[in-house]
Amino acid sequence: MRVVLHPDSFAVIKVGEMPELDFFAIVRDGNGITVVLPESELEKIDAVECERGFRLFTFDAILPFDLVGFISKILTALADAGISVLVFSSYSTDHILVRDGDVENAVEVLEDLSFEVGKVIP
Repeated sequence: MRVVLHPDSFAVIKVGEMPELDFFAIVRDGNGITVVLPESELEKIDAVECERGFRLFTFDAILPFDLVGFISKILTALADAGISVLVFSSYSTDHILVRDGDVENAVEVLEDLSFEVGKVIP
């Protein structure tokens, strides 16, 4: 299976209201609104809190809802390598964010799990 590494650096921010800009994901829960977006979009938004320096990996496959243990196996291998992640699941696949400094190690871990890591052409 192929994993796509996006070329942009991403930020995870907390905002006071729903933004109208280019973003990857938005989660609204009881603690506020979290937005994941390319760092190049940060100047367009008023963030309450901000964590920068993430890279986005997307699993390039349609993953069925009844698939058991897929993301668990990946997260266990990354945790064993000392790599923390943020996980986002969409209707059809999973995505993980890792810190910029952990990208090379994350690629090695994913390749050891038999994933082919490629890059998105912007």
